[in-house]
Amino acid sequence: MYGIIASRYVADVRTMFNAFVHFATDPLFILLCGVLTVVGMIVFLRVNAFLSLLAAALLVSFMTPIDSGDWGDKVLRVANGFGSMAAKIGILIAMGSIVGKCMIDSGSADRIIKSLQTLFGKRLLPASMLSGGFILSVPVFYEATFYLMVPIAKSVYRATKKNYLLYLMAIGLGATMSHTLVPPTPGPVAAAMTLNVPIGTMMLVGALVGLLTAPFALAIAATMNWLLPNPEIQLDEDLTAEPKAGQPMPSTLLAYAPILVPVVLIAMGTILDMLEKAQYLDWERDAPVLRNAIHVLGNPQMAMILAAVTAMAILAYVQSLSFRELERRTETALLDAGLIILIVSAGGAFGEMLRAADVGNAVKDLFQAEAGFTGAALLCVAFGITAMIKTAQGSSTAAMITTAAIFSGIVFAEGAPALPYNVAYLAVAIGLGSCVTGWMNDGGFWLFCRIGGIKETDALKTWTVGLVLLGLSGLLVVLVLSQLLPFTTMP
Repeated sequence: MYGIIASRYVADVRTMFNAFVHFATDPLFILLCGVLTVVGMIVFLRVNAFLSLLAAALLVSFMTPIDSGDWGDKVLRVANGFGSMAAKIGILIAMGSIVGKCMIDSGSADRIIKSLQTLFGKRLLPASMLSGGFILSVPVFYEATFYLMVPIAKSVYRATKKNYLLYLMAIGLGATMSHTLVPPTPGPVAAAMTLNVPIGTMMLVGALVGLLTAPFALAIAATMNWLLPNPEIQLDEDLTAEPKAGQPMPSTLLAYAPILVPVVLIAMGTILDMLEKAQYLDWERDAPVLRNAIHVLGNPQMAMILAAVTAMAILAYVQSLSFRELERRTETALLDAGLIILIVSAGGAFGEMLRAADVGNAVKDLFQAEAGFTGAALLCVAFGITAMIKTAQGSSTAAMITTAAIFSGIVFAEGAPALPYNVAYLAVAIGLGSCVTGWMNDGGFWLFCRIGGIKETDALKTWTVGLVLLGLSGLLVVLVLSQLLPFTTMP
């Protein structure tokens, strides 16, 4: 009798153990553990994003079975995922950092701001602020754009004593759009690479969505200014929008050159690919030489290298720098880029481990085609998931990396239906979701408060709400564009 009871007990324990093993290796449970690890370590433990993403990648890898059965291979595949992403984005981000540093030091950024003021005039000054924030945030990156442009808003406020919040919001919303939509900023680059979107296509679609969202952004800035016309602000009296007296500045054409060079070259390569795919271009016998030249120059890596060389040459020319001094300036930029590359590469490893866990198929099975999880619904869900992750842990880049990794498994899963629009729209929807929500755990929130001189309570009423409205407005633009201009023939 005791033997029967013991055998039943052992059988029950074995059944419970097998059930636990099955549950612990379920892709959705693994996904939950991975996301909670990233969010928990960043938000609650205040661990660096690189270490948090790397820890999540290792956890997911160890929870995912491997064919060889060797646990050492689970560590190796994390390293391989890290290296694969670093190979894709390392040069882009490093060169982008050099371009930004050289544009600031040479006065190119100041010249661009002045040209926008001249182009738009005083009447359309908010539009010039928005345009300046959008354009500068592409090569200079988000944080530096605030440092460069907020002094202009403060100077205008000193002269007019009104509409300070309008100008500040316009700058911030413009910078946010390019930061989350247009390469070579890290988030869009990582999302594009994860979803196999060519950089040229991502630049084109991201810029188009940003352009069409700009009127909404201006309306949002004006609304926030109307709701809070007289915010309590603290201005530094010695801070002006003018460069230091006697500081040399390049011409307008030279100032824009580091931005135009990669855009033109990458656009050439993208257009060439489109024409070849559509069979509109028939090369002659000697044309392959030209074709190869365009493909080399239009390669995003090469285009950004040439952009960095252009920016360095302009800096050396304007300030008559020696090679040693130029080396010192670029070395500083590369040191700043190093941490960004580490974070994005760790995010790539995390995404690769989620794909190894077959998370994409598991999520896809939750939303069958008859439930409407296709087309517009896919864009909305991607936007919502990114927004939730961004709100929880504060980093737009980490939110984009995490969501792109999840949806790459859905889009490229075996047997998955083809999207009715270019996958770049999915990457852009993810970028727009990362605009939401900017609050206490977001570095951009503190930039808005500290550099802009706005109280935290006022920033929550205006900046935080404005970012939510910006993301939703951009999503509306994406939903309409994906129907009217699906770009299915683009690479």
